[in-house]
Amino acid sequence: MGARQRQKANVGYRRILWPTDFSPLAKAALPHAVRLAASSGAELVVLHVLPTPGFYAFPEVVGAVWDELERANHAGGKRRLHRLMAQLKGKAAKLRVHGVLAEGVAFDQILRAAKRLRCDLIVLATHGRTGLKHVLLGSVTENVIRRAPCPVLTVRPRGFGRPR
Repeated sequence: MGARQRQKANVGYRRILWPTDFSPLAKAALPHAVRLAASSGAELVVLHVLPTPGFYAFPEVVGAVWDELERANHAGGKRRLHRLMAQLKGKAAKLRVHGVLAEGVAFDQILRAAKRLRCDLIVLATHGRTGLKHVLLGSVTENVIRRAPCPVLTVRPRGFGRPR
């Protein structure tokens, strides 16, 4: 193996994507993403996906009222994302963090961001649901794993998805 090949092999991750909905489950994967980014010198991309507007759930909400609801939702998501990024930068000064706000179906936006930003790894949590719950609720994580353009690290925190 030549010097150039060894250098490429040792580069590690350049960009790690951590999608979050700000839930305790999503946050359980954060330490793993931060640790991997810090140890490899990678940029950590924090992605928050705003859900697609519920036109079908509230058909009577239209026009200016709907526009205001969308603006408020977008502003709230942006605020939470900036607050989280500030916390991350405060905890790990050398960590490079980039925030992305998207709107749409979560797994689709995660895949689009991973591809568009050329991420080397996606780190996300999973409930570990099986059976009927899995069929009814679907799985963002499963959809990401099946279609991801890069490796996916899944984290299942203690207490999530285990039978009682």
